[in-house]
Amino acid sequence: MGRTIPTYRLHLESILNDWMDYRRALREKDREAFDRLVAKARQHASAASFAAHLDPTALAILSILLETEKEIGAAKDMGMHMHTQDEMAKNIAVADDVYAMLSKEKREGESFSDVIRRLGKRRKSLLEFAGAWADIPDEEFREMEAAWAWANQPLEEALGRRGKRVEGP
Repeated sequence: MGRTIPTYRLHLESILNDWMDYRRALREKDREAFDRLVAKARQHASAASFAAHLDPTALAILSILLETEKEIGAAKDMGMHMHTQDEMAKNIAVADDVYAMLSKEKREGESFSDVIRRLGKRRKSLLEFAGAWADIPDEEFREMEAAWAWANQPLEEALGRRGKRVEGP
């Protein structure tokens, strides 16, 4: 009698079992990402079965890469951009309109991080203005208060009119 050749799916489960020691050594957050990658490997088991002449480990990694490439393409289709200046940078996703806005704000030789840092510094805290009017003379401050009171009153009062009811015929 002939020998039964194990299916790719059996090979794949064997490979994934071999990787479990590695998974156990990961942090919990990394284990979740690892599990998502393993699921990606299983998604293309049917296609990998047709390439039985290739190394099953390479097919598992190829399946993971294929799914990852699809996710990157989907993110680009949604109008997301990823840009990194150096190895220590964090990747962020921004919509097309935000990317265009940041690109317009970008100066020569400036990274996107520099642009965001510069734009973030534009905002002033209200605490920076605390005590700014401490040296204003009392009379000038009273004039400002009167202007605020006038600006905050209802329109009818500001114009010196009272609304009268109009009775129907």
